[in-house]
Amino acid sequence: MSKRIINCLGRVATVVLVGSQIFASPISTFAEQNSSIPDRMLAGTVIQYDENNNPVYLEEGSPLPTEKPKNTVSRRILTPEEQAALDKENKMVEEILEEAKSLPVIHIDNPKPQPGMKVIYDGEGYLKDIIYPEDQTTVGVQSALPQGTRKAPGTYTYGAHNNSIVITGTSTGKVQGTGRGTNFTDTYGDHGNYVLKKGDCATKGEIDNPRYDTLISVRNLDNDYVYSFQKEDNGSLPDAVVDIWKDGLSYLGLTYSPSVSFSGRYFYQF
Repeated sequence: MSKRIINCLGRVATVVLVGSQIFASPISTFAEQNSSIPDRMLAGTVIQYDENNNPVYLEEGSPLPTEKPKNTVSRRILTPEEQAALDKENKMVEEILEEAKSLPVIHIDNPKPQPGMKVIYDGEGYLKDIIYPEDQTTVGVQSALPQGTRKAPGTYTYGAHNNSIVITGTSTGKVQGTGRGTNFTDTYGDHGNYVLKKGDCATKGEIDNPRYDTLISVRNLDNDYVYSFQKEDNGSLPDAVVDIWKDGLSYLGLTYSPSVSFSGRYFYQF
């Protein structure tokens, strides 16, 4: 679901918790809700706001997939080595969160609808992308940070899945993202004409845009599969902390489909 930010002034990856209500046609159903963008709609819905900030459906969307209860997810038995690695990782997580207690907490809210704004929902009906019109001049629009950079130290929270990205340090430090992991199918990454492949991933470029080829450890918290992916793209990720390219999901014990996501955690040092 990662999108390269090209030929537009920016893509905002900002969301606010508005519950799990599912909005659907007719348009009047949530025309009154236009003070914020809905967190969820039918799977694959695409809307664009008109000159009066009323949503126009470009794609109506389809019924939402049945959600599998978390307690039915198959977990595997870890080897002693894997368990030791998990214990070490969990200790590191505690240390990062302890350090973050002295840092600011910044919550990123959903932008208000603007004329021409397009909003795309993924295969599970959650926010996939928020695209501003190319002539946007009245609202400060944020796009991906320069490659190899990230926001100032702090904890950044956003999205319906309580996503958080913790950044410690400036010239050197650690980054840890916890929340929803998703998948995308783009052809090219965010540098040159790099062709994406299995084992690549994308980060939320507005907050964290490490240099390409950076190794990022991603853990599927639903089943404890872990894999070191290469960061080769960035995207808006309005309701995710990390995006796995296509069939690279198999490294996390999952089978690719547009409606696959997972509870995840990623980490790297810079």
